[in-house]
Amino acid sequence: MLLAFFSARAERIVDALLARIYPTLAAAVPLEPQEVRAWIARGVAAFLDALRANDLAPLERFLASLVVSRTVTELPLAVLHRGFTAFGDLLLDLLRECYGTDTARLAEALQRLHGLKDALLTRLVAHYETQARDLFRRQQAQLQAYSRQLEAQLVRVGDEVQTLQEFNESILQSVTSGLLVADKETHRILKVNRAMERLTGRSAADLVGKTVEEVFGDVRGLPIAEFAEEVERQGTITLRKHRLQTADGREAYCYIKGQVFYNHKGENRGVIVLIDDISKRELLRETFSRYLSQPVLEQVLAGQHRPALAGNRRQLSVLFADLRHFTAFAEQHPPETVVAVLNQYLEAMVASVFQSQGTLDKFLGDGLLALFGAPLVQPDHAVRAVRAAFAMQQAVAELNKTRRAQGLPTLELGISINTGEAIVGNIGSEQRMEYTAVGDMVNVAQRLQALVSSGEVLVSDGTLQQVGQEVVVYRTLEARLRGRRQPVRVHHVGPRPPVPVCD
Repeated sequence: MLLAFFSARAERIVDALLARIYPTLAAAVPLEPQEVRAWIARGVAAFLDALRANDLAPLERFLASLVVSRTVTELPLAVLHRGFTAFGDLLLDLLRECYGTDTARLAEALQRLHGLKDALLTRLVAHYETQARDLFRRQQAQLQAYSRQLEAQLVRVGDEVQTLQEFNESILQSVTSGLLVADKETHRILKVNRAMERLTGRSAADLVGKTVEEVFGDVRGLPIAEFAEEVERQGTITLRKHRLQTADGREAYCYIKGQVFYNHKGENRGVIVLIDDISKRELLRETFSRYLSQPVLEQVLAGQHRPALAGNRRQLSVLFADLRHFTAFAEQHPPETVVAVLNQYLEAMVASVFQSQGTLDKFLGDGLLALFGAPLVQPDHAVRAVRAAFAMQQAVAELNKTRRAQGLPTLELGISINTGEAIVGNIGSEQRMEYTAVGDMVNVAQRLQALVSSGEVLVSDGTLQQVGQEVVVYRTLEARLRGRRQPVRVHHVGPRPPVPVCD
């Protein structure tokens, strides 16, 4: 029914999307309405094929044809993203028209289509980043070719000079990264391309003739003196990532690389510098690094695993940890001391979570919530959770040993773990979204905290079934938790000692 409904209204959907998308696209890049409509029509056809086959392959092919080098250089990812989001917004109106008052079928179809849209947005970002990386590599090759051509052609004289200038200008302007040529002795800018004009927000007439220091001297994080020394020593500026901040406070991440060029006598005349803006990817990295371990973050950024944006069911383990008697400690010490001590303990706890490739969901006052098995699928999520718990207790014990030696007060840690099925995904509003887990198993894990004593690790029956070889059970009890009719079996556990090896 849904496929037939959409197929019958394909032209209407295309027209509605064009009306929503084209004003945004036209503000970012000059495109004709007919060209935009043709791309929308291809996307809608791919969407219908994907529904018909229950397979993302048609949409994958559409994205591969849409996200090409021209798309990366002319169309910001945010604009493309808004275009696909507009399609998601249109789905609800169409589904209401299709199903009327049948809210159950409407909700089921909406969940399915939003899942398809979210998967499509994730693949869009992945295609865009792949094209950007390939484009940057091609630009690097163009830079080297430009340097070689410049070096070879400068020995020619007479009538070839004008041809050489036109040839070099064509190569220079074809490089889509910012390109700058500076004199070796004076550091004055001799030439820039259009991409550098866009990058700096200044015209070539405003840049050429000024020194590099005059133009970029107020940019924090840009080691101009270090670049000059590196060029003098080895003839290149090694490709590195730089975090820059302009005088007005704007931040940017850039790859910067340079290479000297020579005159026809073989004399070093200056340097060609290539700058590529990678701010979008690095800001994404900066945001995710706050709650993902580095190995997990690298897998997500590399596109090896795609975390589901919409809520979906997942088998995982959740870990709650909090510091015992922290309220009493806070009452007895000034706020500055309380914050410093809390940060010291939380840092040790987070390191243990990341060591087991867990996800830091959130801080909870004097404790934290960590997930294992989300966003990445980890079949051994329960094992990772208990290993993180034991490492956390060990880290706190070592920290307490150091603090006692210094005559400072100490705190103890209680940890509870539960394993089961929960809903994971982006939860919240349009203004603020958080990747988290919700469900009864999360509530159980949190309420188990009331049963944990200082220095203990408490796991549910479901967790113990998956980690039996990892732990020693010290005590088992039937616990009644608030809001639950049936008692819950829980276990106080510790790490299993290694088996001694006999000679």
